[in-house]
Amino acid sequence: MKLPNGTRSTKLDVANTNGRKGLFALVSIDKDEILIDLNGENTFLSPTRRSLQIGEGKHVFGRDETVGYLNHSCEPNSFLDFDCLCVRALRNIPAGEEVRVNYSATEYEMHDSFRCDCGSSACLRLIRGFKFLTGDQQLELKPYLTPYLLKKLDEEISRSRNLLESVL
Repeated sequence: MKLPNGTRSTKLDVANTNGRKGLFALVSIDKDEILIDLNGENTFLSPTRRSLQIGEGKHVFGRDETVGYLNHSCEPNSFLDFDCLCVRALRNIPAGEEVRVNYSATEYEMHDSFRCDCGSSACLRLIRGFKFLTGDQQLELKPYLTPYLLKKLDEEISRSRNLLESVL
């Protein structure tokens, strides 16, 4: 179901967790459900602590009503879908679970790096942005990358291929 531009689902609300605010599911959410619509949101040329990068030099401001309290996880339950410019559930999300995205799939370089405490066995520990991931880590994120980061990844793969061919 499509949401009005610049809004979040009524199935989400802000709550406190571990000394910070986050977005939580009030009821069960189905896989692929649209959680936040980002169409019409204000954009900036540079990142802020509360923005999501949606293109080269294009960052959506994180208003409280939309992505302002959308936190990070190395094993997220939602992702930024560019077909609709929205945040969509990656899997079924039970009531009470925090809704999170992987910032490394949207941010080339974080405004502020931070220590991650997501608790995932795949936790990167330090979140600095896509630019700082290993090639294998970048490839793992490929299905969820913003078009801008997908282009960067493809350029890096081409460079590596060309370098390898020139050595052989």
